[in-house]
Amino acid sequence: MMAYRPLCHQGTIAIQRIASKSFVSTVKNDMLRSFPRCAIHSTAYLNTTVPPARDDASSSSKTKTQRKRLDVALVGAPNAGKSQLLNSLIGSKVAAVSRKRHTTRTGILGARTFDDTQLVFIDTPGFLHHKMGHKEGVRKLLGEASSEMECADFTLLVVDAARRLEEDMKRTLITLMFMALRSRGRNEEGLLVVEKNGVPAENTPLNKFAVVVNKVDLVNPKEKLLMVTADVGSMAESCIRRLLQQRRTPSKVRLGDLVDSVLENYSKEEGFTDVHDDDIETFAAVAPEFLFVSAITKDDEGVDDVLGLLLDRATPSKHWIIDAESTTGMSPVEQVEEIIREKIYRCLHREVPHCVQQQNRMFRMIERNKGKTGSDVDEGNNLMRIHQDLVVKTKSHQRLVLGSGGKTLERIRSTALRDLEEAFKCEVDLEMNVRISKSNHETPLESDTGASSNFTL
Repeated sequence: MMAYRPLCHQGTIAIQRIASKSFVSTVKNDMLRSFPRCAIHSTAYLNTTVPPARDDASSSSKTKTQRKRLDVALVGAPNAGKSQLLNSLIGSKVAAVSRKRHTTRTGILGARTFDDTQLVFIDTPGFLHHKMGHKEGVRKLLGEASSEMECADFTLLVVDAARRLEEDMKRTLITLMFMALRSRGRNEEGLLVVEKNGVPAENTPLNKFAVVVNKVDLVNPKEKLLMVTADVGSMAESCIRRLLQQRRTPSKVRLGDLVDSVLENYSKEEGFTDVHDDDIETFAAVAPEFLFVSAITKDDEGVDDVLGLLLDRATPSKHWIIDAESTTGMSPVEQVEEIIREKIYRCLHREVPHCVQQQNRMFRMIERNKGKTGSDVDEGNNLMRIHQDLVVKTKSHQRLVLGSGGKTLERIRSTALRDLEEAFKCEVDLEMNVRISKSNHETPLESDTGASSNFTL
């Protein structure tokens, strides 16, 4: 039986794992580069090999082993660095990144394929518990995050290490932990999953999430990372404790009541307090791994640690939902919108970027060599022509988006242009206009399949 002797009153298993791998001395030495490698894992994971930094999807066609897959939801509070982590995990930019809260408005699908294994990532909008969500007017986004977690095989709970854990933040993290523990995972067989009073059935595995402590480069002294690990680890153990109790004595209880109970008592609970003797091994095994990363840092070693953990948890799959050569499930038009939207959020302030709606008037790929007999079309010589309107509701917003002499709009256009040419590996002709909405019910145009399209209103 696996047993842990508590070293402190909070986050006992997480801290025990740190101590067992001599991380305490590392922290005291205050060595930043060592922290991305401080993945707090089980012994089984420590024996695995970290995958290469670059994808090797081409070899997947040669291997005869069974395909594997893991659907991973990236969740956390707003501005925790989920989108930046997604871009780092898949090795290219697919999600908009900015310092603004709620930059991600829908689930962004990304993937990375290693040999016979595909990792599918879903970047969700920043989650807030219902009271905060109502206050910030983003309750629609909360449902998006919740639904994505329900069907995920595994969840990465991203925590901003540089941000203080206030009560609202703790409530948000506890809510996400319960939702991750109750997730059902993908269902390729179409089998009915039965829950009792919202608690997973006994044969359902509970170890479904890991905690990614992000932005470690902003934390000094590094001892503070141990404090974050202890606090968040103690919350996680308290959530697991209550879920195991619910399995043994099923009863109807609201999620909000469970969250309140954990928030009130987690700091007082130690080790295996109130854990049934038969559940001790499960309790210890389900406690989440902690990984330390700086997602904004290029070639961060912590990102490799995350990938290694996920590859180790992949399960057999009959099919992959994204082509092995691709890194995203988004259409080209959706990728264009995401890139431009990032620049909108970076260049505009306050409520203005949230009020801008994008509408594509034209998206066309022009093959410059087309028509020449016997000539191969070089994708790098193609021209992508994009005309997009930024739709606002008021004249004051229109003036803010345009800026003095149109400088703000030009900054959005020029910075987006560079990223678009890098993403599509061709010359891009980007034209942007700002107009006032004639109706409050306008909706963005949707792309066709991957074919070139010309959109007009």
